[in-house]
Amino acid sequence: MKERTTHTVDAVLKFLFITLAVASTQLTYAQQPFQTYDMIVSDPAGVVAALDKYQASPTGEQSTATVILSQYLANGESLATHQILVVYPSNQEMDLNLMRNATSADWAQFLNEMQDSATVEAEGIGQILAMVGDPNDPVATAMGRTNVIYQLNVDDPATYAAAWSDFAGANLQAGNVSYLSSVLAYGTNPGTHVVNNVYSSPGEALSNQPQSMEGFDVFLQRVSSIRAVVGRVVTTVVGEWRP
Repeated sequence: MKERTTHTVDAVLKFLFITLAVASTQLTYAQQPFQTYDMIVSDPAGVVAALDKYQASPTGEQSTATVILSQYLANGESLATHQILVVYPSNQEMDLNLMRNATSADWAQFLNEMQDSATVEAEGIGQILAMVGDPNDPVATAMGRTNVIYQLNVDDPATYAAAWSDFAGANLQAGNVSYLSSVLAYGTNPGTHVVNNVYSSPGEALSNQPQSMEGFDVFLQRVSSIRAVVGRVVTTVVGEWRP
């Protein structure tokens, strides 16, 4: 039986959100591939029920992916209310999961049930490159945690990664986690990379914006000519399914 953690149904109905979160060790999560789906949800309880049913199915029980639900708190001009993020242990495991789903009646039924509750606005695929912090910290794994996601266009990935690692590492606090990922494709979003900073709540995120942190001016000097911020979104996590 898959382990699932969620808020109450009332909270799900109140918040309407679906997100996939990331939680393991730094070495485990480096280079892990992911898929992401921006969803316009009309029936959040129906989405949760469809995910529950699929994860409990024979095909879902074989899945090696981690699935977490989030709701968009801020999403620019996008109409998406939720996001589904699926993180795989490796590229090979992603291929195996996708091939298994392609011929699965369980997966076909899941897609049909999802269509009754939501529509897909955009799909993306990418890979986690690096992480700073302890993603197993209770704050970083709790339901309701907040993700502040920066969508970036990066011209020099190696230089940016070094600057990001130095800045994030120098400002690391208990419970905070930051991820750097590359993006192969994500609908009409022009970004090549994503930085995801994890906080315990929206209030903590507002109190700990990068601009207020030590060394931000040095970080800006190192990256201002090689990266542009093309979008910012904020999500909150309400549930996840682990293998």
